[in-house]
Amino acid sequence: MSPVSYSTSTSGTTSTSTTSTTSTDQLGKNAFLQLLVTQMKYQDPLSPQSNTQFIAQLAQFSSLEQMTNVAQGEQNLIADLQALQTSQSLTGALQLLGATVTVMTSNGSQTSGTVTAVQTSGSAPTVMINGTAYPISSIQSVTR
Repeated sequence: MSPVSYSTSTSGTTSTSTTSTTSTDQLGKNAFLQLLVTQMKYQDPLSPQSNTQFIAQLAQFSSLEQMTNVAQGEQNLIADLQALQTSQSLTGALQLLGATVTVMTSNGSQTSGTVTAVQTSGSAPTVMINGTAYPISSIQSVTR
């Protein structure tokens, strides 16, 4: 953790406060809020911060929090879309059960057979043909 220091000077007296940030060395909303509280704590009561400066800092904090919420929402959306894609791939593979398919093998030749099983390995389903598992992406043609 790297410390972030904030200093204020009031009537010849200097106060310093240190706030720790996260391990990624980025100022997050908690660090920003701690800096804001520290700034208010050590401000000169005879010459306080102007209202416009304070409101500008609150607006910055609000913007930072909204950006964090949007980023989290995007991450959740990406995860949901990946799960949906996996589900759709599996549904498509299940519809091939009992169908005769032609697949491209890893050595570049083609083989045909009836899909007897569907398995999931990782995020992409595989179809079982003649006792061998092939990725669904290797299917060249389907016959019913």
